[in-house]
Amino acid sequence: STPLELAVRCPEQAAYVVYTSGSTGWPKGVVVEHRSLGAYLLRNRATYAGVGGSSLLHTSLSFDLTVTALFTPLVSGGRVCVGELEDGAGVTLLKVTPSHLALVEGECDVVAPAGTLVVGGEVLRGEVLDRWRRRHPDVTVFNAYGPTEATVNCMEWRLDPGEATPQGPVPIGTPFSNTRVFVLDAFLRPVPVGVPGELYVAGVPLARGYWGRGGLTSERFVACPFGGVGERMYRTGDVVRWRHDGVLEFVGRVDDQVKVRGFRIELGEVEAVLAGCVGVARAVAMVWAHDETDCRLVGYVTSESGAVVDGAVVRGQCARILPEYMVPSVVVVVHEVPLTPNGKVDRRALPEPEVEAAVGRGPRSPREEILCGLFAEVLGVPAVGIDDNFFALGGHSLLATRLVGRVRAVLDAELSVRRLFEAPTVAELDRVLDGAGRSRVPVVRVGTRPERLPLSFGQQRLWFLHQLEGPSAAYNVPLAVRLSGELDREALRLALGDVVARHESLRTVFAEDAQGAYQVVREVADAVPEVSTIRCSEEELATELTAAARHTFDLKRDLPLRAALFELGTEEHVLLLLMHHIASDGWSVRPLVRDLSAAYGARVNGTDPRWPVLPVQYADFAVWQRELLG
Repeated sequence: STPLELAVRCPEQAAYVVYTSGSTGWPKGVVVEHRSLGAYLLRNRATYAGVGGSSLLHTSLSFDLTVTALFTPLVSGGRVCVGELEDGAGVTLLKVTPSHLALVEGECDVVAPAGTLVVGGEVLRGEVLDRWRRRHPDVTVFNAYGPTEATVNCMEWRLDPGEATPQGPVPIGTPFSNTRVFVLDAFLRPVPVGVPGELYVAGVPLARGYWGRGGLTSERFVACPFGGVGERMYRTGDVVRWRHDGVLEFVGRVDDQVKVRGFRIELGEVEAVLAGCVGVARAVAMVWAHDETDCRLVGYVTSESGAVVDGAVVRGQCARILPEYMVPSVVVVVHEVPLTPNGKVDRRALPEPEVEAAVGRGPRSPREEILCGLFAEVLGVPAVGIDDNFFALGGHSLLATRLVGRVRAVLDAELSVRRLFEAPTVAELDRVLDGAGRSRVPVVRVGTRPERLPLSFGQQRLWFLHQLEGPSAAYNVPLAVRLSGELDREALRLALGDVVARHESLRTVFAEDAQGAYQVVREVADAVPEVSTIRCSEEELATELTAAARHTFDLKRDLPLRAALFELGTEEHVLLLLMHHIASDGWSVRPLVRDLSAAYGARVNGTDPRWPVLPVQYADFAVWQRELLG
């Protein structure tokens, strides 16, 4: 039976299951029915193929891109050529990803279809397409859009011979006649024209769901509030916006929206600027975590044929267009962008950026030598010369704050963040310090504590919100860690107790009297954290973690730290550490993990952790802050 006959005879039977990792990296089998496949091929036959056409099958059968190339000619009386891209001469239909198109543009004479080029799977940029079209002006191009969960494609934008190629991201077009699409906000309300929103797809193309993944199916295939009883829509995770002419533009992924130094950034916008720089052929942007507190935006570019591209020059061009927080800390020039077997960008295979200082002139005085050391320490580079720019080496506002604090502590000199921006090299900063006085900020030290411990201003803010809004999970800070191998649960319980004993903020509750709120640091014996154990499967883990992370703390009674151990198998666990923001923040993660690891290692060996006494506790900081600022 042909796919079209099966679509009539048994429309609700599964036509195929194809595994896709999507944006999560965890493979899931998408079950597509004959009805959806048949409707897709009927449309292809009328739109792409024509009777007797041929296509080139050049990718793995595990990729749903092959559905177009394999079945479209076969239901049209044509043929399929199985081979590599260089064997593509003479075919009438070719479907590729934008990455494939960029790879073959230098050899495009041998891979050009005679009639139709379909591009899909990734964002298509006009600059890449235009170079190809100049060599092949007579080919009709379709920019196809569609997740695997919507049977390969469900939307497209057509570019006929003679039409100008748009610059920047090519539109993804309009939905097929059997498809409905909705651009919605977080409350499932339609957004206005020009406003980005998440794309939802409904109609005939929708797959049945994920094989053996009922929870995930119900999470992604949701009830459609704009349709009839029982109608579903698929949440794509793609961010798009309507144009005034009714065409959709791709903006980015919900999970591609990253947060760097407190700023929300769409990686697609950064990639668009990088790709527009002189000599750049392709561009990819991503975030590299130097450590738990230092995330940096990095750009990767390839050069056009015959062009020589300098990463520093490209970064300078970006700085003239983008706001400071969106400029990549470093731009790495690579020979080629690595691809997955399905032809999409493999971000995990991109090389780790190496920020290297030029290290020209060395320090000329002891103070310059100290400053060079502080620059290198904060930036995480081996060495810094006195003429190297702090921000050109990847420095940003948070690292600048850290550097200023280190300069004050080591040199006892008054320095503001603003002066560092004005004098970003060691040589310039050294001249600034010539006229700077001693730091007016006293060092935090352990002193005599008052009987009634005040709140810091940060604690006071969160306490006020807690009273205003009531207990909620809005200010929870969850940290989930996967533990593989044999686990000593008693050692883990004792190690958590060691960490709570070491850090007073983790055993602090809050009381209130006529003067307001104040801290109460519990004794170590009265502050032993409990570790609850929950047995669940891998499929249930996300739901269970979410439920546990929604716990509401009573700040008057509860320790601001809870622990839950999820047992997935005899040697596979996930530990959830849940803290309230009044006792923890992003900067706290590194010392927490460090100390818990050290304490667990000691307890497994039957000893107490032997670490030095902390010079100050958070309560000492709160007292210092009140004395300093009033």
